[in-house]
Amino acid sequence: MKMKNFINKTLTVLVATALLSSCLKDDSTVLNPEKGVNVIEFSNTTDIAVHGSSIPAYVHSYEVTPEENLPVTVSYSGPATGAPEDITVNIAVASVAPITSYNTEQKTSYILMPTDKYSVTATSVVIPKGKTKATFFVKFKPTTFDLSQNYALPLKITSVSSGTISANFSTILLAVGAKNKYDGVYTYVATHTASDRPSFLIGTEFTYPYDVQLRSSGASSNNLWNSAFGDFLMPLITATNGVSGFGSTNLLINFDSATNKVVSVQNAILAPSNGRKMNLDVTATSSNYWDSKTKNVYITYFMTQPGFTPFKVTAMLKYKKAR
Repeated sequence: MKMKNFINKTLTVLVATALLSSCLKDDSTVLNPEKGVNVIEFSNTTDIAVHGSSIPAYVHSYEVTPEENLPVTVSYSGPATGAPEDITVNIAVASVAPITSYNTEQKTSYILMPTDKYSVTATSVVIPKGKTKATFFVKFKPTTFDLSQNYALPLKITSVSSGTISANFSTILLAVGAKNKYDGVYTYVATHTASDRPSFLIGTEFTYPYDVQLRSSGASSNNLWNSAFGDFLMPLITATNGVSGFGSTNLLINFDSATNKVVSVQNAILAPSNGRKMNLDVTATSSNYWDSKTKNVYITYFMTQPGFTPFKVTAMLKYKKAR
């Protein structure tokens, strides 16, 4: 089979993710003990995007509004319950270097957020004596965002008046984007049709057991993201009901924002080694649209690949919540 293992990472990936999560904190007050000494660090602004990454990144997505304020907290973390004295923590926007390192490590494509799209309310904060936290704000301007770009804002603790700066959480990435109306978290329900794919579940409707997301990539375009793998693999169930995903796939859905119809789909990986492409089934007249009342997406499309008949997917993306 020319399927690049059809990415039968299945539970292996999920187990590996769980193991890696021990490398970085799950909560800002939990340390991988730095010899029992309190450290000064950034608290988590939301869940860490990839546990085990060398640079913690946090994904924040906003509606297209003039301004959104994100609170960012610095913490005196460890066994001591409060700072022994007032601690001044100096903060700066870091260079592009952490973004480059993260992109290389995680195979992402973030760019440094331009300065006209945000402002930082403080260059230093004070953790008061006896306290553990101090907060400042980053103000984002989503109406200025280019939805086709993946922005990241690197923040760094540059110095402190006393104490020890954390080795792991002194530099963080805020991965920030604006959301179009199709953006969200969905349940993926689908039926696959193919005459020459006996390894896959064919002809039987299934509900994928992991959430998918439609991530904004333009004003009216979205990529399908698969939470089972933390990647853009097209959801797949095997003939033995195993959870899997098609390798070398990244489904890009293009909507008409006036009619909410799906006008085209494509594989966002433009030249995959296995030749996989996607195209819309234009004959599916009762499909291929976003329902503005339920926020569900109905779509019928084909995945084609040299050496195989077209693989038909009839899917409903059932809206669950905002991303």
